[in-house]
Formats: sequence, structure tokens, C-alpha cells
Amino acid sequence: MSNVVQIDEFYFVSPQLLREDLSELKKQGFEKIINNRPDGESDDQPSAESIRVAVEMLGMKYVSNPIELPKLSQAHVDAQSDALVEGEKTLAFCRTGTRSSVLWVLMKNAQGGEYQELVSQVSGKGFDLSRCSAAMEPLAKK
Repeated sequence: MSNVVQIDEFYFVSPQLLREDLSELKKQGFEKIINNRPDGESDDQPSAESIRVAVEMLGMKYVSNPIELPKLSQAHVDAQSDALVEGEKTLAFCRTGTRSSVLWVLMKNAQGGEYQELVSQVSGKGFDLSRCSAAMEPLAKK
């Protein structure tokens, strides 16, 4: 099972999920899975479609919002925000969990959270966002 990290009350991130991880996530109460990883980043990566089918077969919701950091846009942030429902336990994943964390920072910042405090909060969870700052700062509300 991938390392799941809780970012806030209902938003969790993890590295790449495998189909065999999903039933355990369902048992843990997750209701929605958001895939932030584009297909084809590595040869051993399961396809987004295979993850979607497995998620939906377990009765959870699946959202695809793949991002590449150099192409990060406000549309990605908005799509991630739109996918979240208050009170719905959600897991977002990518290769390491970093891109899913970047989206959380930018979503919360757009909702009025202080950018540096949000970056510090995520960094405190073990994610180094320094390599992402060039992609994040144009979208940050400071």
C-alpha cells in the first residue's frame, strides 16, 4: 500500500496507486480518488483507465486531473477544487504525491490561505515544494 499522507481533514495525497491498493482505501473510508498523474510517465505505471474502472467497481468516485508541472495552469487548480466536496474523504495521487500537494496549496491559497504558510504546512508533511515554485508562483495569490 502506498504511503498516504493527510494534508487536511478530508484531503489526502499519495504516490502512485495500484489497483490492489484500492479495496484497502475503500475500507479506510475514502469516497473519491483523484488522479493527478498523466499516463505513460513510467513503464510500470498502471493506466488511468484501469485505475478508474477499479475505483468505480468499488463504488468510489474517480476524477482525472493529470498535470505536468511545467504546464500547470489555473484550470488544473480549478478542476481539483471543483472535484472536492465538503466532508468527502478524498485521496489525490501522482508519482510521489508532490503534484497533488501543489494543487492543494494553490486551491487553499485561492480560498484566502496565506501562500507561504500553506507551503510550509505541506513541507512539514515531507514534500519538498522548492522544485515546484517556478510553476506555482505565477498562480499564487500573495
